Amino acid sequence: MKRRTALQVVTAAIGPGQLAMAQHHLITLAEAPESYKPRFFNPEQIELLSQLTEMIIPADAHSPGAKEAQVSLFIDLIVAHSAPDIQERWKSGLKLVETEAHKRSDRPFLKCSPADQDSILGTLAAGEADPRTELERFFALLKLMTIDGYYTSSIGIHRELQYKGNAVLARFPGCSHSEH
Repeated sequence: MKRRTALQVVTAAIGPGQLAMAQHHLITLAEAPESYKPRFFNPEQIELLSQLTEMIIPADAHSPGAKEAQVSLFIDLIVAHSAPDIQERWKSGLKLVETEAHKRSDRPFLKCSPADQDSILGTLAAGEADPRTELERFFALLKLMTIDGYYTSSIGIHRELQYKGNAVLARFPGCSHSEH
């Protein structure tokens, strides 16, 4: 599945009045991400999202991370076309991250040391299985959107998963493990 198709499916949850506009912007983001301009978050929030998403899916020797896949722009686009209550959840969630950073190190998240950032993210993720606080619920939302954005990008699909597309198989070899 191409990113364009996947992103169009994601936008199906957006209200019918905004669907055509959202699809146009998603196509722009998929085909020419360098020309995409954030529509909802301010530059500082985009930078914060970029760092948080990169911490969730970091670059490694196998493939680039969420930052290179521009997951923060994907989130911006989806949130920009979401209902006002969803938009408010994102804004308040980012504020909660900043509040936690100020509680721990008396500075904004992006100015914290990598160790402090890891500790803060650990606090956000602590209740991932059963989120009880607004901060934990925001992390669950952030992680899901990060995964959606990353694995619908060319980087996630082709470089990480090494998806080659649909192919006709001449034969269907069985399992080659001796214990099977």
